[in-house]
Amino acid sequence: MTDLLPFRIDFEDPEIAPLDLDARDAENARQLAANRRGVSAGAIRKVKIIREIQSSEAAE
Repeated sequence: MTDLLPFRIDFEDPEIAPLDLDARDAENARQLAANRRGVSAGAIRKVKIIREIQSSEAAE
């Protein structure tokens, strides 16, 4: 089984909130985000791997 990676998905429409999710790769993350937000893959502006946890999140 492939390890999942944490991704943040940003959308072209500023009214659609960014989405954080775990996926196998960027293409899989793009497909999952489009399905979850009910938009086409073309509505996604950026797919990026979340490399490190913010210090405020680590303190929780």
